This record gives sequence, C-alpha cells and structure tokens, in this order.
Amino acid sequence: METGPARGLPPRIYLPLVAVTSLIFLGVMAYLVAAGFGVSGSVFGKGGAPDAARSQRSQGSQANVEGGPPPAVAEQVKSLRDRIAAHPGDDVALTQLGDMYLAAGKYGEAIPLYRRALNVNPRNVAAQTGLAQAQDAMRP
Repeated sequence: METGPARGLPPRIYLPLVAVTSLIFLGVMAYLVAAGFGVSGSVFGKGGAPDAARSQRSQGSQANVEGGPPPAVAEQVKSLRDRIAAHPGDDVALTQLGDMYLAAGKYGEAIPLYRRALNVNPRNVAAQTGLAQAQDAMRP
C-alpha cells in the first residue's frame, strides 16, 4: 500500500511556530494583567491601588478616600449587611462583603467575614482566596 503525501506542516516547522505563537500570546496576557486593563483606584473611592492600600494600613483605612464610598458602593455594602443579618449562614454574602473590604484595603474587617464564610462552607474557594490575600496583605 502506498500512502499519499503528508498533509500539514512538518513537525520541525510546526512545533517552533506553535511555541512562538504561545509565547506571544502569554506575553500579551501578562502585559494586560500587569497594566490592570487601565483600571485603578478602589471601589471605596480614590487611592485604592494595591501599593496605596498597603501603605494605608498604618494610616487607617480611609486615609486616601475622599468623602467615603460612592453612594452605589455604600448601598451595596448596606444590602450585603442586611442580607447577612437576615441569613447569617449565607457564605456567598459574607464572601462578597469580605471582597469589598479587601478591595478597599480594610483587611482587618475582611478577614473575619472570610472566616465566617469558611465556617459555613469550608469549600468556598472565593473565601479561601480572599482570606489568603487579606492575611498576606496584613504581613509587614
């Protein structure tokens, strides 16, 4: 039996081409992540960038925030607090509120919320991740 000509590129050309394409893709993705897609600040107002948040620990959580959180954020925090008060075992609401405090650099307020969420649901990956991030941010 005779086989026809091989189709496609030979491996000596195909493999380096795939490797270079993958490296370019990963480089672009790394750039976008590092650039943060052009988003800066905090959901609680100005000055919530990660470096600013770390420096805020010694100055208090509202050090760089002018006038407190925007009304929409304040309403969401109130809504989550009401939801938690009505359903203390709602690990999703606990995690969401913890995420808001984490984003604002209020690590001391986020950690207990994540711990409560993990007491309710130890498999809550978002709470595990948030707790690890908040604890890491609290380290000197």
